[in-house]
Amino acid sequence: MDEALESILTKEGAWVFHSGGKSIEFNKDGSGELWCCEDAHFWIAMVFEWTHCEKIEPRGEQTAMKNVQKKGGPRTLGTLELVVTVKPQLPEKLDRQPGARAHVLNERGLTEDAFQPKRFTITVEQGNFVEPCYVGESSSFSSRYAFRLVFDKSPYPPRSEWKSPEGGPDSAQFWNITEFVGRQSDELKRGRAMNDVAAGGSWNYCQIM
Repeated sequence: MDEALESILTKEGAWVFHSGGKSIEFNKDGSGELWCCEDAHFWIAMVFEWTHCEKIEPRGEQTAMKNVQKKGGPRTLGTLELVVTVKPQLPEKLDRQPGARAHVLNERGLTEDAFQPKRFTITVEQGNFVEPCYVGESSSFSSRYAFRLVFDKSPYPPRSEWKSPEGGPDSAQFWNITEFVGRQSDELKRGRAMNDVAAGGSWNYCQIM
């Protein structure tokens, strides 16, 4: 695994889709946390285990993938191949709070398939980003971030792995969230956010927050 990419992945703290409650965090020891809170309701607050797996690519393709930057766009630093297994346990900071379990769905809202190992390809980019939930909205009030993680599929369980997706999950469609940003930087507000473009008909998550 590329040590530089692993360092970015694990040292930035929580990667956020929305700093109000949707984030993912990877720790160097192979642990992590997945959060999905909306309107003070915790749909997901789980720990997970992760490990990298080797992706065999032609040498030329590997080299070409790194440090690629389209004009006016973010710089692609590389890709990571990970296996992630979520667990029903609460993150420690929430588990210490009395009665927290009653306010978090976790395994009560998910099928057993949600807790099986899943493989992801994550692209690491460097640039100037707003929180993904604000894309297509006025982002003048949004914080800026120097890195973005783009998943090939959402780390949140797909609709088929929710016991009763009708209601909150169907309304919010958490399984469509595939982008998270990290390393907040006030200095980046001087420039244009590279991901702040018109939504173009895609799902607007901010309208349901």
